[in-house]
Amino acid sequence: MKLYSKRGQISIDAVLAILFMLLLSVLVSYNVFNFLNGVNHSEIADRGHSILDVFENYALIAYSKNVNMHATFKPIGNINYTIYFSNKKIIVNNTTNILFKPEHDENGTYINITGGNLKNNPRLPQNIVNISFGKFYVCKNLTVRIK
Repeated sequence: MKLYSKRGQISIDAVLAILFMLLLSVLVSYNVFNFLNGVNHSEIADRGHSILDVFENYALIAYSKNVNMHATFKPIGNINYTIYFSNKKIIVNNTTNILFKPEHDENGTYINITGGNLKNNPRLPQNIVNISFGKFYVCKNLTVRIK
């Protein structure tokens, strides 16, 4: 007397194999999507660092040459960002022009930054610039004072 048939056993093995393959494909696709998301964030962070380098270069040239410098910042594709510095923030959601102007006070020379989409912001140290992309930010310590 047989308790099971080979035909039924084959179909259970096939179902278990299909379920195992589905489980593996879910795990692999989850890892691939997380990897691609990480690559996307790293590309945006790299662009953020290059924007900060441009920001610093304009501030340094304005400071060292004692001239006014105009800079244009644009969104990264369809990704808007906000540049925080001193007690101001610049929201870059379209082409934004700003002016780097050297000025003097009792503590020496500093760079006053004015331009489009400038708003008040909680105070940061006068040599820190921060770019926020919403979910993460990129920060840089400048060698000149900015306001």
